[in-house]
Amino acid sequence: EVEDKLSTYIKEYHTGKEKAVSSAYLQNRFCISSRTVRRLVNQLRNDGSPICSGDNGYYYAADREELIASIRQMTSRIKEISKARRGLIKALEHFPENSDQLRLNLDDEAKEG
Repeated sequence: EVEDKLSTYIKEYHTGKEKAVSSAYLQNRFCISSRTVRRLVNQLRNDGSPICSGDNGYYYAADREELIASIRQMTSRIKEISKARRGLIKALEHFPENSDQLRLNLDDEAKEG
């Protein structure tokens, strides 16, 4: 229910980057936490809603270019998170453990990423 209301609200009042709305405003407007805002926006995106984000907050894409810009921003963040993850996996060398099972699973994932 809140997910639908949030989607409708962003689409109706915050279409286009210039009309972005802050997470803090959405929290107050819908009486939800910042974590819930992020979770709901993520779910809406997973369902195919073109909700973008930028320095000024969330907005419904007004056109293809806004959507592509948001996709590029996410791709850049994914790459940075992936690098950090690889570094943490490498750091596991400093923390040996008794069981090799976890290490093997992480090694397999590292090969995929």
